[in-house]
Amino acid sequence: MKSKLTKALAVCLALAGPMLAAPAQAAVCDYIGFDKPCEVYGGSYRVLVPEGDGPFPVLMYLYGSGGHSISITDHPIFQETVVARGYALVVPEARDIVYYGYLRDTGWALRSDREPVRDEFAFLGRVVENVAQRFPIDRNRILIAGQSRGGFLTWEIACHKPDLGAAFAVHAAGYLGRLPERCARPVRLLHSHGLADTVVPLGSQPVFSGGNPLPALAETLDMMARSNGCRDSDPSEDRAFYEFARRSWADCSPGGGLDLMLHTGGHIMPPIWFRAVLDWFEEGPVTEFASKPATRVLGTERPAGLFKSVPARSGFSKPAPPTE
Repeated sequence: MKSKLTKALAVCLALAGPMLAAPAQAAVCDYIGFDKPCEVYGGSYRVLVPEGDGPFPVLMYLYGSGGHSISITDHPIFQETVVARGYALVVPEARDIVYYGYLRDTGWALRSDREPVRDEFAFLGRVVENVAQRFPIDRNRILIAGQSRGGFLTWEIACHKPDLGAAFAVHAAGYLGRLPERCARPVRLLHSHGLADTVVPLGSQPVFSGGNPLPALAETLDMMARSNGCRDSDPSEDRAFYEFARRSWADCSPGGGLDLMLHTGGHIMPPIWFRAVLDWFEEGPVTEFASKPATRVLGTERPAGLFKSVPARSGFSKPAPPTE
């Protein structure tokens, strides 16, 4: 015996006719159990959407080496700090890559890789398009944030493919490889780093991942300040921002902004990082360069308010209370 939901969907599809013929990647995902991610050409992603009608701003998170999308969407810190704040959380899935010539683990392909396993710019563009088809997101308010190797990719996106997002936030990474003279256009970018980071140090290393140079962070930020048309090459004096020391570059070109947040820890960001990043994102104007009309795919929306809350897996502790 067919359920009421099955009958209702059958009626909707019959009325809609051929207009609802959807591509293969628009198949319904298992949002509640997270056992079946959303598929696009070249990979997959997982997503959590807040309750309500939207349109929702988006945090697209690119995790570090060895990560998995399910450990992000399952984690209470993302549910409580991102989704509960009214953001859709989009977590693309990294591919298996080879590190140091022999170690295989998940990771993002970078421009400096000798044999990239995937065109990440094209893949992430398909993810954005697919999410826009399924959910009421605000294409003008997509924040792309990355940690470690995901941060290296975020720097590359901000510099070479900025139309993928409205702003970019990086922790414990940099621009890997030879620095360009300038990036494609001005962007809003927040870089954060731990002073005690020994995995991706603040100073330059002659040879880093895959035999590529890692420029010193100061050189990388100077390049971005140039790209953003910031009036002064030197940032403001430190000011407290949660548990970070924050510096900002002044009088940048329209659409450009550059901030640095430093903390006393190492490679892993403090739990308050996500709250601080979203506060920073909401300080800036909403741009319109990324806006496109999206054709919704009916019947694929995730029921509002249904997401799984499970114990932490990936080493994050719960967020600290906000500071005044």
